[in-house]
Amino acid sequence: DGMRRCYSSFFSWLAAEEIINKNPCAGLARIKYRQQVKKPFTAVELERLRMACSSSRDRALVEFLYSTGCRVSEVVALDVWDVVLESGECRVLGKGNKERIVYLSSVAVMHLQTYLTQRKYAGDALFNSAGGRLSKQGIEAAVRRIGERAGVKNTHPHRFRRTLATNLLDRGMNIQDVAAILGHADLKTTQIYCYIS
Repeated sequence: DGMRRCYSSFFSWLAAEEIINKNPCAGLARIKYRQQVKKPFTAVELERLRMACSSSRDRALVEFLYSTGCRVSEVVALDVWDVVLESGECRVLGKGNKERIVYLSSVAVMHLQTYLTQRKYAGDALFNSAGGRLSKQGIEAAVRRIGERAGVKNTHPHRFRRTLATNLLDRGMNIQDVAAILGHADLKTTQIYCYIS
């Protein structure tokens, strides 16, 4: 169905630009598919991931992803001065150039401080490597390696975001506040993220 939408959108654009006369995909009906529930990390899996971290950067990254619920692209764009360690606040530029404040847990602040004082490579980026700013692929690879060491299947950065959303709802936070933390404009998007136990 995603492929159908892409083709339909492309041909609609071609028709709107008068490059073609008619959208050949206009008659295609929506393709029904089984939607799988994507589960968050369990408390045990989260602890195993923490224990499998081999460096201060890995531990800071895991704690940061879980406590803020940031998208990978948002983490990549962060600079050191975007985080105020004293208050645990972090200024994030999300989708659609919307700025929001996310909050770090005291544990995340502690591990981030440790990483920042011990890191080998200087620079403006919050998370970096020998090549400079840690890229989206770099963060995904680091998280995947941690998951392999921990024996946790399907470990990727976005799953931390889903875990945070689910845990906040489980603990009684209302869905509007969860949507604000995740930077969602639509509550339907937030509902997709949440797996209520």
